[in-house]
Amino acid sequence: MAVKQVAVIGAGVSGLASIKTCLEEGFEPVCFERDEKVGGVWVFRDEVRTDHEESALYHALVTNSSKEMMCYSDYPFPKDCPPYIPGKRLGKYYEDYAEHFGLLKHIRFSTKVLKLEEAEDYDTTGRWSVTTEGPGGKSTDIFDAVMVCTGMFSQAKMPTYPGQDEFEGEILHSNDYRKADSYANKTVLVVGGSHSAGDVAVDTSRKSKKTYISMRNGTWVITRAGPMGWPRDLFLNRRFNFLLPEWYRRNMVEKDLATRFNVDNLGLRSTRKLFCSEVMVNDDIANRIFCGALTAKPGIKHFTQKGVVFTDGTKIDNLDSVIYATGYNIKVPFVGTHLISDKIDELQLYQYVFPAKQKHPTFACVGFVMTVGAHAPVFEIQARWATQVFKGNVSLPPVSGMLKDIEMKKKFLYQKFGKHIIFIPPIPYQDGIATKIGAKPTFKSLFLKDPILALKCFFGPAVPASYRLQGPHVWSGARDTIMNVWQNTVSGTKFRDTPIANGPEGYPIALKLIFLVCIVAGLYLVMM
Repeated sequence: MAVKQVAVIGAGVSGLASIKTCLEEGFEPVCFERDEKVGGVWVFRDEVRTDHEESALYHALVTNSSKEMMCYSDYPFPKDCPPYIPGKRLGKYYEDYAEHFGLLKHIRFSTKVLKLEEAEDYDTTGRWSVTTEGPGGKSTDIFDAVMVCTGMFSQAKMPTYPGQDEFEGEILHSNDYRKADSYANKTVLVVGGSHSAGDVAVDTSRKSKKTYISMRNGTWVITRAGPMGWPRDLFLNRRFNFLLPEWYRRNMVEKDLATRFNVDNLGLRSTRKLFCSEVMVNDDIANRIFCGALTAKPGIKHFTQKGVVFTDGTKIDNLDSVIYATGYNIKVPFVGTHLISDKIDELQLYQYVFPAKQKHPTFACVGFVMTVGAHAPVFEIQARWATQVFKGNVSLPPVSGMLKDIEMKKKFLYQKFGKHIIFIPPIPYQDGIATKIGAKPTFKSLFLKDPILALKCFFGPAVPASYRLQGPHVWSGARDTIMNVWQNTVSGTKFRDTPIANGPEGYPIALKLIFLVCIVAGLYLVMM
C-alpha cells in the first residue's frame, strides 16, 4: 500500500528534519508535539517543570560541536553566529528552520501521544493507529507510516548509593539545573564524567563556596579549540581520518591535548582509551581546578547524613547539594517494547532506525543513537533514508540480515564502550546511510568533474552539505558551503580586515602525497 499520511511524534531536532523530508517526498506529515514550541530539548525555560523528565537547558550551555558541523545539510547558521552556539541561540535556529521550510502548519502543539499501535488492518496495509490528547480532547487517527522522534534524552537517570536516603542535603539531576546563583556560598558535588557534568561543575564553582566533581573512571577533557586555534571537530570529522588506523588518530589527538594541560595533575585521568569512552568537551575545567574552586574526586562509596565518602576513603562533610549529571534513559511509554525497548542494550533497530522484526517497513525511529559529534546531521540523514524506504525507492534487507547486522554492531560497541552506551562515529555512519539513498559524494566521479571540491570533501571537514551534492533533493548552495567552511566558521568573530587562511589540512604531507598517487593510479586504471 502506498504511503501518503505520516505521523511524526516530536518536533525537536529529529522531528523537524522528519517533517521536512516527508514534505520533500510528497507525503502529508502530521506532527504531534506536547509542548507549545519546536526545538525539543533546546527550548529554554527558567522554571523547572515537574511534568517533564527529559533533558533541559541551563544558562551556561554552549554547543560541543561547531556551527558548520552541526547544522542541517541545506540550512547553515547565519554568518554572524560564533563558531560555537549558546544553547538559547540554538533554539532560535530550530525555530527559524521550521519557519523557513513551512513546517509549523503541520504541527499540532500541546498534543500528547497516549498510544501508538498497529491499526486493525495492519497485516495487510502496514498502517498505524495513533491516539492523542490535545486542546480539543482525545482523538485517534490512522496513518500509513510513523516516525518516532522523541529521542534518547527522555528520562533523567538517577543513580542510588548506600545511605542516600539519609542524606539531609539537596539531590537533583542536571536537567533541573539552571544557573549558578542558586548555589552561592554552598558546597556542591557534581557527579558525572561527560559534557553536562563539566559544564555544571565549572558553572557552580564560580559562585559556590567549593565545588567537587566525582567520576568513577575519570574522563578525557577535549577543548573546543583544536590545532592552530580552529574548532577541533573540523579536524576530527574528515573522511580521510577514518581510513587511518584508530591508534594513529588517537595518538594525534592525545599529543595535542597533552600540550594544553596535564590530566594527572588535575585528577582527571581516564581509565579507558580515548575513542573508547565518554569525553568531556570543556575549556575551563583545568583553570577552575588550578584556582582551587573545583576539585576532582573518585566515585562515591556511600552517603552520610551530612556528606559523602569516596572510594579512596576521602570524604566531604557539610555538603549542601548533589547534582547528578549522569545522563538519560530511553522512555517511550506510548509504544510497545517489541518496537522500542526502554533499555539501550536491548534496542533491536536496524541501523538504529528500523525495528528489525516489523512486518511492514512503515515504522521508523529517528534520533535513537548517540554520536561522537553533532546530532542534527545524523538525525537528518536517518529521516531522509526512512522516507525513501516509505516511498519504496529503497528496500530493507530480510529480517535475518537486519538482525545479523544489529548483533554484529552490538558486539563491536560492547567491546569498545560497554553495554549501556551507543556511541558511533558520525561520518562513517552518515556515509553508510547516504550510500543507501545515493547521497554520499562519490569521490571518483566528483574528482573527474570538480577535483578541488572532491579533495575538500575527502580531506576537509565532512560538513553536512556534502550530502546535498547528489542524490535526492540536491541543494544549490552545497558547493559554496563546502568550499568556504573555514571562512564561514569565523565569520561571526573575525572583525579585522585580514585574510582568512583556507584552513589547515592537519595531515602530514607524506600521507597526502601517498593518497594522491593512489588516486592518480586508480583513475588511470579506470580510464584504460
